[in-house]
Parts: sequence; C-alpha cells; structure tokens
Amino acid sequence: MRSVNLNHFFLPPSAFTGESVLFPKDISTQISRVLRLKPGGKVITLDDTGHLFEVELESVTSKMVTGRILRSSAAGNEPEHHLTLQICLTQREKFEWILQKGTELGVVEFMPVLTSRTLVHSLDEISNKFDRWKRILKEAAEQCERGRIPALLPPDQLKNALTAEAGALSLVLNEQEHQLSLKQALEKKPDTTRIFLLVGPEGGFSEDEISVIKKAGYQSVTLGPRILRMETAAIAAASIIMYEMGEMS
Repeated sequence: MRSVNLNHFFLPPSAFTGESVLFPKDISTQISRVLRLKPGGKVITLDDTGHLFEVELESVTSKMVTGRILRSSAAGNEPEHHLTLQICLTQREKFEWILQKGTELGVVEFMPVLTSRTLVHSLDEISNKFDRWKRILKEAAEQCERGRIPALLPPDQLKNALTAEAGALSLVLNEQEHQLSLKQALEKKPDTTRIFLLVGPEGGFSEDEISVIKKAGYQSVTLGPRILRMETAAIAAASIIMYEMGEMS
C-alpha cells in the first residue's frame, strides 16, 4: 500500500470496529486543529500488531474524528534483525534523544539500565517517566513510518539486565577494548538475527561491572580510538549494526 505523504497514527485495538475507526481524543485534536484535515482526507492507521489501514476521514471535530477503512495490508518497514538497545540511564534529554533516534534506525527494544555510575541510582526516580518514554517511542515510530512501536522494557539494575539468550549476539561497548571492533564482532556471526547491545554511562563501566558483563556472555567491542559521548556511541553503534546486517540498503 502506497502511503507517501499520509500522516501515520498508531491506534488502540478499541478504535477499530469493523470498517469504522474512532480516533482517540488527543489524536482527534491533532487531526482537526494541528493538521487541519477535513472530511474526505486520508490518513494511515496502524494497530501495532502488524496491520496497516488506509482510512478516509468522515467526521472531523476537535473532540472526535471518525473514518472508514478503505484498504488494509501488512505493516512494513520493520527490520528482520531484532536489536535490543540496553542503555544506561543518563540525562533526560540525552536518553529521550536515544529513544527517538534509535526508533528511526530500527531498534526493536529498549531497556534502561542502572549501574554504579549512572546519573540515576534508584528505580523510584524514574517510575513517573515511563509513560513519557512510551509516548516518545510512539511519536517517533509514526514519524518514521515504522510498522510497530518499539518495546520499552522495564528498567533494571545491571546484574538483572544481562541477557544470555541462545543464538543471540550480546555486545558491550567498552572504551578499554582495543582488539575487537564492533564490525569484526558482527562479521564473526553473520547469520544472527538477535542482537543485544549494552551501552555504558558517562564514565563507563567499573572494572567489576565489565567482569560481570563478560561472564554473562557479552563480547567487549570498540568503536575506535576516539572517546564518544554515550549518546553518540549508542546511535553510532546502532547505525553500524543495522547497516552491517543489511537493514539500511
């Protein structure tokens, strides 16, 4: 289905009844007051389960917009490789920027991680931010025309976040690594479709943390001789992974 230049919206399952679509109030306001669309206008809606619908607007007010489905198809634009970005928590603006840009690149899951050097030390400090982060992921997925909204996994301490999944490639960016590059690690396991990438906080991981991470099965990799800011490293590494896996061709 050709959807160029049509606005994209992820809607809850309750918005769809047969061929009819009832837009939530916040999206109705956006359609009527921000985008100023009129009856007869068209948008793309997605149900976040892999389905995409082209919808013609029938009634447009600031409180309620309704439409009817013209045609449906499988939602595309999702990567074949499943990249989970495990990000140590940092300043709000930096973390949210990583969520946004990672979504654009095709990251499938994000996991916030706490370590001894993160700026956030308690899960209680971020309990009220989860809804905001989900909203950022949704808006970024709509903007870049993703077929699904990336998952936001619950924040956790480092020791609980480390994942040893059979067949997966688990990597940690480490400024003390001088032998194995990210590109080389990917070339050694070209058939993998499941990748975990752990990105440390400002100041990096402690020696004890690196030891624990390696024991959990993560390979230590480098992005080169220059020291990158953590948000730069996260997006640079995600870009390299998606490119090397053929997701940007």
